[in-house]
Formats: sequence, C-alpha cells, structure tokens
Amino acid sequence: LDVVRLTLAKNVAYNIVNEKTTYGLIKALSNMYEKPSTSNKVFLIHQLVNTKMREGTNVVDHANEFNSLMSRLVSVNFKFDEEVQALLVLS
Repeated sequence: LDVVRLTLAKNVAYNIVNEKTTYGLIKALSNMYEKPSTSNKVFLIHQLVNTKMREGTNVVDHANEFNSLMSRLVSVNFKFDEEVQALLVLS
C-alpha cells in the first residue's frame, strides 16, 4: 500500500490519504480516473488519435497500446464503430 502511495503525484496522494486498505485505494483511484467524465473522454481520445508507432517499436506492443486505449474508452461509455476503429489503426 505504501509503495503505491509513493508513486502517486502529490495532488493525487492527497485525495487518497484516508484510505487504509489496498482495495479502498484502488476503488478511490478508479472513481477518480475511470469515471465517464467529459475531460476523461477528451484525454483518452487525444491519446488515441495521437498514438503513433515509434521507430523500433514492436508491432505487437503498438497494437496492445491501441487496444488498451480502446478498452479504456469503452470503460467510460465511449464507443467507436468498427469502421472508425479500422481507420484509426490505418492512420
């Protein structure tokens, strides 16, 4: 629990200072970052659109990053149809 706290930014750590269990900590962080808020959606879409495969990067790693962002968008109730997903992969 303390190791996780040490890795958090000060403004985030302040919001979870009263959590006594790992479950409580994870729940608090989930409530902060996985809410389907507009700012969270904008942040994730920005990350997705600006995801580019860097030179020397493994294709599998790039595909995993893309899929991770898509999953995070689905978790905040934002869905792309299959055509848009294909266009994003090809861009």
